[in-house]
Amino acid sequence: MPLTVRKIEATKPDTKPVTLIDGSGLQLVISPGGSRGWRLRYTRPNGKRNMMSLGSYPEVTLAEAREKRTDARRLLSQGIDPVEQRKEEKREQRFTQQSTFRALAHEWHATMAPRWKASSKRARESLRSLENYIFSHVGDRPIESIKPLEWLDLLKRLEKAGKLEQRRKVHSFCRDIYRFAIITGRATSNPLTDLNGALIPHRQKSFPHVSQEELPELVQAIEHYHNPLVRIGLKLLLMTALRPGEMRQARWEEIDFEAAIWKLPVERMKMGRAHRVPLPTQALAELRQLHVMTGQYGLLFPGRNDPRKPLSDAAFGMALKRMGFHGRHVPHGTRHVVATGLKELGYPGEWIEMQLSHKLPGLQGVYTHAEHMAAEQRPAMMQFWADNLNFK
Repeated sequence: MPLTVRKIEATKPDTKPVTLIDGSGLQLVISPGGSRGWRLRYTRPNGKRNMMSLGSYPEVTLAEAREKRTDARRLLSQGIDPVEQRKEEKREQRFTQQSTFRALAHEWHATMAPRWKASSKRARESLRSLENYIFSHVGDRPIESIKPLEWLDLLKRLEKAGKLEQRRKVHSFCRDIYRFAIITGRATSNPLTDLNGALIPHRQKSFPHVSQEELPELVQAIEHYHNPLVRIGLKLLLMTALRPGEMRQARWEEIDFEAAIWKLPVERMKMGRAHRVPLPTQALAELRQLHVMTGQYGLLFPGRNDPRKPLSDAAFGMALKRMGFHGRHVPHGTRHVVATGLKELGYPGEWIEMQLSHKLPGLQGVYTHAEHMAAEQRPAMMQFWADNLNFK
């Protein structure tokens, strides 16, 4: 006889489980502790007996339990095991949740962050850009469901707002997230790869820098700057073409005075690979002078208030402003000055790109790993450059 709500409510727990039968495999099991759970006994398509849970009473009412029984029997009539179907649906739901653009973006970010140790700014910037411009639009969508035209629309919005550099970065971040999704088996194509043809080309402006004709003026101004720590730092930038951040965070164990090499570890490099910089005699002299001042600290350029932290990233820029180069030259522009000067002196592009720790374009960047550290190559090039700077 089919169950009724009255019978369910009237049946009390016993010392052993009590089973109330509704028919067609549906039953309510009352445990000694008082919990009540719906169960469905059925025969699998392979002929084996099985049982599945349909939830707890009264959260699942008698009417709802019967509906679930009907749904299960409908699947069985199609040769589908309802338990296996439920597992598959849970797998699909879990896969969908793990395959949203937001979820994949966070996975990608967690994977890349250790490589960006030297550039915590990049780690913060990438996630902030995605939160500001992408997640609210497509963050909770499965990555495969987002169409190329939707991406084009999002990037065009940044274009119309005049945020071309931000658009470039967002485009790059999202393209890399799709590459990560393809590698991890959650996407089959990258809709951002071919969008450049529909976007306004963006030419990134170079950092302000003096011309080769103005370089002697800059050298003289640095030579006479009153702060010895900053003065040496600005000289070393011109003699090594290091990035300002790479130099500010440098530690004394990186300097090999005997071999005349500055060895920058992979975790501090923007390109994610270790870098060796030949040191001309003038740079070695400046470093020895600097060692007298800061050799007791781990950092070459310790902060004024806390020597455990590097010198402020504004220190070199403020010094250049005080020297009268505001708007004309910034610390990062020094690399442009060095590269231009070396090109005009006729040195090979590969040597210059390696000095700047740039990856060579195309297949060269994939297959060429030469550092050009033979005595007559980069070391000679940088010695000649330092000689021409005429620092005292």
